[in-house]
Amino acid sequence: MATQKPPSWEKYWGLVVVFSRFSALFMLLGTYKSFGVLMDSYIYDLDTSAAEAGTATVLFFAFVYFTAPIFGVLADMMGSNGARILIMLGGIVSTIAMCLSALSTTWYQLAFYLSLAGVGYGMVQVPTVAPLLMYFTDKFGLANSISAAGGAVGMIVLPPLTERMIDNYGWRGASIILGVASLHTTVAGALMRPPSSFKEKRSYQRIYGNDDAPQDGTPYESLTKVKRFAKLMQEQLSIDVFRKRPRFVVYQFIFLLAGVQFAGWHLFLVPNALSQDIALFDAAFLASIGGIGNIIGRAFNGPLLDHNIFSDAMLFVLIHLVCALSLLLDPLATEYPLMAVLAFWAGLTIGASYAVTIVIAKNLAEEEKYIMAAVGWTHFFMGFGAVIGGPLVGATFDITGYYHVGFLLMGGFEILITVSTFIELMQRRYTQDLRARYLLM
Repeated sequence: MATQKPPSWEKYWGLVVVFSRFSALFMLLGTYKSFGVLMDSYIYDLDTSAAEAGTATVLFFAFVYFTAPIFGVLADMMGSNGARILIMLGGIVSTIAMCLSALSTTWYQLAFYLSLAGVGYGMVQVPTVAPLLMYFTDKFGLANSISAAGGAVGMIVLPPLTERMIDNYGWRGASIILGVASLHTTVAGALMRPPSSFKEKRSYQRIYGNDDAPQDGTPYESLTKVKRFAKLMQEQLSIDVFRKRPRFVVYQFIFLLAGVQFAGWHLFLVPNALSQDIALFDAAFLASIGGIGNIIGRAFNGPLLDHNIFSDAMLFVLIHLVCALSLLLDPLATEYPLMAVLAFWAGLTIGASYAVTIVIAKNLAEEEKYIMAAVGWTHFFMGFGAVIGGPLVGATFDITGYYHVGFLLMGGFEILITVSTFIELMQRRYTQDLRARYLLM
């Protein structure tokens, strides 16, 4: 993907791109957070367990992230308008799937429809990064933080609205309304026009050298479209980033653990409160409190990183240390005020963690050609962690009758994330010091 600086007048359209990504992530994360409000309705109306309902809902999140590498590559291969097309199509797919989920009579039907909705939003998640990279080459951290805050605003707004929709229309009606609202993502995609300097770029051309691009009469001409597509995908998935960037491999394990906690907290924050006899509206409002923290978390990290106050890894360590404390204190939260405080801090750290994760993935890529693949693979491993997190927390409730155990497990994972990242950071600094001393000798 080219990264030349766009003409000055197009900086103003860059603000439209930021707002478009903001609104797309508003629907994505707001919808996912609303599943926590819908969870009890799924369990009782579909006569299923918390683990099965958790599995069905977490598949939405998992497929958003599992498909990230593929759609990230497709956005790059399709040229400057590729991301725009995928985002618009993703809005349509997610709308249809969410509306169909209202017809579910079993948890595995629900799982299928929510997985399909996840694929739709997978067309949105990573491709929205591409236009941002086009417009903000120098201030990507700030632009990413502001636009990513849309997910946090969605967490504030949609769960309480979903609770009201359930009261008035039932969970099936609420699902249809959420589906129709997903069409806003299509509008957001339409607004993500690339800078004029990018319009004729086709990044997939780099898989050929200057002298071996397909010409008439060459062996390339005999390749079928399927084989050519497979070759393009293999090249642009950038599998070799795992071999050439050892730190990238380490961080994928860390991001997988982060996915466990991300999914578990989003899905079971509200059911945890309901299990302690908190009213549905108050329990749903905890999601809004977490969303307020999420906005602050996503917004503050950009300036800290852009002004080099913290390195991305050190900020990541501090964020997950605070998150671990907020989760480990959950068994003590038997009253609503303390639940609200912990929800705020968990939301703040989760929001900050996601925004910093994108920056870390970008920096780990090192080379421009790896950026979209690195972001895609990062989402893939977070999705893999989510598949573990949702069923794990649900299963602990089915076994013990308490969500506290699941929150303690997530807190333990957060400690592991903190320690692993800190060790990697210290090892890297030690290696850098050794190299500096060697050069001075």
